[in-house]
Amino acid sequence: MTGRRSAGLLAAFLIVACGGGTGGGGSSQLSALKTAVQVTFWHALSGNLQAELNTLTDQFNNSQSNVHVNLVAKGAYTDLNKAILTGLAAGQPPDLAQCIETDAAKYNSSKALADLTPYINAQDGLASGDLKDIFPVMLNAAKIGGTYYQFPFNKSTTVIYYNQDMFTAKGINSPPATWDEFFTDAGKLADSGKGVTGAEGPSLDTFLSMLYEYGGQMYDSPTHPTKTTINSDAGVKAMTLWYNAIKAGSVKPIPAGNFADQVDFQNQKTAMYISTQVSYQFIKGPIGTKFKFAETAFPAGDKGTKDEMFGANMCVFNKSPKDVQHGAFLYIKYLTNADQTSAWAQNTSYMPVRQSAYKTLQGSFYSSNPSQGVGAGMLSKGDLIVLPSVPSSNEQRDALSTELNNISALRKDPKTGLNDAATKMNDIMATG
Repeated sequence: MTGRRSAGLLAAFLIVACGGGTGGGGSSQLSALKTAVQVTFWHALSGNLQAELNTLTDQFNNSQSNVHVNLVAKGAYTDLNKAILTGLAAGQPPDLAQCIETDAAKYNSSKALADLTPYINAQDGLASGDLKDIFPVMLNAAKIGGTYYQFPFNKSTTVIYYNQDMFTAKGINSPPATWDEFFTDAGKLADSGKGVTGAEGPSLDTFLSMLYEYGGQMYDSPTHPTKTTINSDAGVKAMTLWYNAIKAGSVKPIPAGNFADQVDFQNQKTAMYISTQVSYQFIKGPIGTKFKFAETAFPAGDKGTKDEMFGANMCVFNKSPKDVQHGAFLYIKYLTNADQTSAWAQNTSYMPVRQSAYKTLQGSFYSSNPSQGVGAGMLSKGDLIVLPSVPSSNEQRDALSTELNNISALRKDPKTGLNDAATKMNDIMATG
């Protein structure tokens, strides 16, 4: 609807909030969507994940007549991010997209994201009980500056995949619960004569989780960072564990190439594989019956387990008309209801976003498939962390990754490499 709206016409679209909504701070409530809209959704899912998204989207499109969602696959997350930045520069972003928190921080630095609060609070939005059913750690991660510029969707965390046959052959009766046990087991499992190492790593995010597990943090402040603290004693301790193990030959750096560490695990070149719980969808087929494998929780450091939450949220772009934004949120609402998030978790290995769905899965799917419940089990333990995101997060991550690679390749000792990374990251923060 365009043109000037009279007070009477505006009143027809707004009602006084009086229960049923979330009480999101406004004095009026948006009415239910009555206009038919088309929503374009850009995503980065593939394989079984894309197939399940297709299924749920078809179900949504067939369940009502107001909103039709058109899916557009954009490759990997890095490809999706580049496509969105290009779209924003051209004034043609999608209506809806998957957003990793670091990417969303960049988009919102130019105020490109729509505030979802009016749609959450709308007549056809989420009741307060529904919003409370979403895991708080996920809802908090979806906020930028306290505002819902994102909504949780496909969330996961890190687990350890381990070759049960190799463990049995070496007399190791249980998977490692701590990093000390992890590196001890890696030494027992490595077999240079067969070209086998205990594990490969660390990835950037494995290091960052370990940083918190040894008492450190990424920045001097989680909300208003001015400098990085990755080169603290905690960071040096975490990287020294890897440095010494690589030097000893019990583990090795992650090889170059897409998912090379995943392939090595599938081919029994490594006994343990550190990855997200969703990797199960991609390794179960190639492994087949070659060997038995299972998942175990991310190992603990001196301060316990601090497992980073991964995956993406969903972002609506404010370039789209308000009715389209509203329709996009109704699709988000559908994907994250109890039934759909349960189906999503079972068929993709992602965590359910609702507490009620998790409880249901505990008594059914996870009890029959215990490894699949390992990652989601972190939700009930309170061990998940969400790393701070700033507009320059991705550039900082690149700088840190370069120096972690230097340490893993034994070109620099942990203290020198992390000091160099901190200098680069602080320069990036200072220049924006």
